[in-house]
Amino acid sequence: MRSRDGSRAGGLGKCVCRVGFVAVMGLVLCGRVSGMELGTNFWNLGWHKSSDCFRDVRNVTGENPWNGQFLKEISIYRSFRFMDWDQTNNSERQAWGERTAKDAANQNPAAYEWMIDLCNRMNADMWVTLPHRSISRETGDRPADYALRLCLLVKTGVDMGKVDLAGKLDNLSELDAAELVKAGGIKTCAPLKPELKLYVEYSNETWNGMFKQSHYCCDEGIALGLNKDRWTAGFRYHAWAAIRLFRAADVVFGKDSKRAVRVLATQSANAWIAGQHLAVMDDPTLNPWKVKADAIATAPYFGHDVTGDSPEAAAELRAAIRESAEQSARHKEIADKNGLMLIAYEGGQHVYKKAAAINRDAVMYALYGEYLAEMATYYAHFSHYCHVGQAGDGGAWGCIEYTGQPLDEAPKYRALVDYVKKSRPGDR
Repeated sequence: MRSRDGSRAGGLGKCVCRVGFVAVMGLVLCGRVSGMELGTNFWNLGWHKSSDCFRDVRNVTGENPWNGQFLKEISIYRSFRFMDWDQTNNSERQAWGERTAKDAANQNPAAYEWMIDLCNRMNADMWVTLPHRSISRETGDRPADYALRLCLLVKTGVDMGKVDLAGKLDNLSELDAAELVKAGGIKTCAPLKPELKLYVEYSNETWNGMFKQSHYCCDEGIALGLNKDRWTAGFRYHAWAAIRLFRAADVVFGKDSKRAVRVLATQSANAWIAGQHLAVMDDPTLNPWKVKADAIATAPYFGHDVTGDSPEAAAELRAAIRESAEQSARHKEIADKNGLMLIAYEGGQHVYKKAAAINRDAVMYALYGEYLAEMATYYAHFSHYCHVGQAGDGGAWGCIEYTGQPLDEAPKYRALVDYVKKSRPGDR
């Protein structure tokens, strides 16, 4: 549950970017690290300055429309989760043709082609969250059509538009870009580099009743007879839909391909939900194809109940880190028992009362250092929420408040930079 408000101010620290590396204040870093890998989420492009990411999100043109300083700052991350860029929450999108085109001037939500472009430029893995309505009970036993077309675009750079894919499912993984174009597709971008991964996740926080996708899952789960209890039916439907998503990834990339990371996201505070997801995955009636997940994902935030200007805020946040660690340990046990990775789809501080005060305080640097060290005990990959976003009393989500903020004014970002610096660089 996140509120978004706040204000900006500032100037910027000096950075020099190379492929896969960043120099921040003279420190040479690498986004590929051993131990827990660090990724980021991006805020909705309409929530902050129009030039924070693109040079102008309202007028995206040319081969390189990116804000160069933004590229330098995000070079520390190993993956980009595009949930807010795609406006996944409460999305009404159902069909592939409803997505934003690459040549649309206003890129909010952003086109998948620009997501691919950014990942290729930065050598970062791509993490997408499919609109909840793109899979329904009418999908039946088929791999999800929207997901098939998305995976094909990522793998080959070819948009299959409205081309019927039903007769091609048996050999879709063998078709290259030229063959797909011959079949009626249009080449719209370069493919995601073959060494980069695609994380696929069904919707976002379908357990969270503040979002339309939560109630949609409950309705679909009841209609499919997955449980008589509405909420349990919704939790089980999430896995039912994820199976159709994961099947699409298997059809395009090849069964159990390591290029796709199949993510089962769940609630940090309720490990029972993960059990419901896994029960559906293990049910031969609901998953006769034996589709597998690769990872359980949670959002190990800390500090939801903390008031940011309290004299006790730092101590209370340290206690909240310990609580988050306890929840993470329970999910790590479930993941290990089922042979899955544990990853974080989001995470970070979650103060929403007088949030700006503590987030701008120098103590947040130390708190983030302690937090990341603790999370590294449990998570293979950690996608911080978020990179750039305004800070206000009702929430302060960005590790920087605006692109170009001086490093000494951004304690969370400095902690993320130093985490990457201290982690031994290593190949995948």
